[in-house]
Amino acid sequence: MAWGTGDQATPVLLLLNRCAAGAAGTTGALISLLDRGEQERAQRFRRPDDRDRYQLGRAALRQVLGAWLDRDPSALRFRYGPHGKPALAGLVDAAPHFNLSHSGDLILLAFHAAAPVGVDVERQQADLDWLPIARRCLDPAQVESLLALPPAEAASAFMESWCALEAGLKARGVGLAQASEAQALAMEPRLRRWRLALPAGYGGAVALLDPG
Repeated sequence: MAWGTGDQATPVLLLLNRCAAGAAGTTGALISLLDRGEQERAQRFRRPDDRDRYQLGRAALRQVLGAWLDRDPSALRFRYGPHGKPALAGLVDAAPHFNLSHSGDLILLAFHAAAPVGVDVERQQADLDWLPIARRCLDPAQVESLLALPPAEAASAFMESWCALEAGLKARGVGLAQASEAQALAMEPRLRRWRLALPAGYGGAVALLDPG
């Protein structure tokens, strides 16, 4: 477990590695924090790895929010935006903005007291055919920059660009399918993004949306 430093200008980050020493021994206690809906959703995951990531991420989220608000973590209730972004139900004035993402063995959470935040982490896939995805989702200038890189570097650079895109979308509370180019251009001046230094084989980014 690792905290990033945060202030009013930057989000606070929490990075978890579900394979870290001692993590397995605490999983059962953490699962008990989840409400019935979260536990039912966890059981719908077919792959144990996906279920473990979800459970650990939601339990850690509850622990941090409970400490932040001085509330019982298991008593917190969530609501969801039109595209699935979670927020706390009630406690509107006191509750921080938050977001979470998980991939591989990593779970990444981001918090900010005043501004919408989005985060994305992705495990790199050596056999990923990234170019069609880049052409469909990234700005043409970004695609050209990626193509100018040596092949060994291009896939990693694409992953960083993808994480930055996803973090920005999640800060805005929209999915890729709902993000129109016009809206993206309007929102871009209000977005700040940071690429994250993560363990080898992972890419990640966090984004903060100026609410003004």
